[in-house]
Amino acid sequence: MKLAYVSLVRLPTDRAHGYAMMKMCEHFAARGLDVELVVPTRRHGIKDDPFHYYGIERNFTIRKLWATDFLGRFYKSRLSFFIDQLTFLLSLLRQRFGNTMVYARDYQVALFVRSKNITLEVHTIPHRVWLFSLALSRARRIVVISGGLKKALIALGAPEHKILVAPDAVDLSEFDITPSREVWREHGVDPQKKIVLYTGHFYGWKGAETLAKAAAALEGDAEVVLMGGIDEELASFKKEYAGPHVYVIGFQPRKNIPNFLMSADVLVLPNSAKPKISSLYTSPLKLFQYMASSVPIVASDLPSIREILTDETAFWFAPDDENALARQIEYVLAHKDEAQQKAARAHEEIKKYTWDARAQAIIVSLH
Repeated sequence: MKLAYVSLVRLPTDRAHGYAMMKMCEHFAARGLDVELVVPTRRHGIKDDPFHYYGIERNFTIRKLWATDFLGRFYKSRLSFFIDQLTFLLSLLRQRFGNTMVYARDYQVALFVRSKNITLEVHTIPHRVWLFSLALSRARRIVVISGGLKKALIALGAPEHKILVAPDAVDLSEFDITPSREVWREHGVDPQKKIVLYTGHFYGWKGAETLAKAAAALEGDAEVVLMGGIDEELASFKKEYAGPHVYVIGFQPRKNIPNFLMSADVLVLPNSAKPKISSLYTSPLKLFQYMASSVPIVASDLPSIREILTDETAFWFAPDDENALARQIEYVLAHKDEAQQKAARAHEEIKKYTWDARAQAIIVSLH
């Protein structure tokens, strides 16, 4: 079977979705599909070869369609974003895919692509619901990352039988390492102290500010590390929150993340309860990395997170409440045996959430 994975995303990107796309193409191909990844051309930003940048097996091809790249020059310009997106979609409109299955991660692709065999992967509900609903109607199959998203799509009129729930995943081989706490010295963090770690971006619904504020309420000598922001996001967050016992560290190469995670004492998933993308729809890649690390997890008590974690695999706190988070972190650090038992159960559960298993489930649903 031929599969064209089409996305608006320029590659490579430091955003997690770029890695997820490449991993899915890798595992679709490993399962026997003839895969071509179709993305826009790029003239600015990261110049690395995507296969090398993400550490992906070169078992599929990448085709780039012409598009402007104004956003690469005018960061955060809404007009640039619109023009870049439109030029790619117009280039896509000229392509004929015949019997090739089109796998789209963006609903705009499902609107423009000339194909009657479209699978649409959905990660959130956009504001333009009527266009989104039209894209859903064009798709023969819909893949969502959470049960909350499935319920939302059914409420919009999508037939339940068309929808597959396939949460995000992890590459367990990345965690087949012997971690070293000495890596923390490079960032000024004392490896002899307890390390509480968050990885990911720092914007709104990710909840990073809740952990940063919780640091002030923590008793003892725990060091709180927030890792992963870029550019203005990083500079602004560091200016506001970095201080005694709070370390704000920028984006790190993906290959280094497992060592950081596995050498921490507590991993925090502090998603906000305010937007639906966080409370109901998300399936965070970091969640699956956390589970693979065998380190205790403290997580926001949200329906989206409870689809994966349970009382047996995580410690919960009330979302957006820094004091509740601080108390739960202290509890985990004070109850090492209980914490390690939950971490071990999470590590056992993660075996169900590999990229290969996800690819296989989607392939089966397409037949």
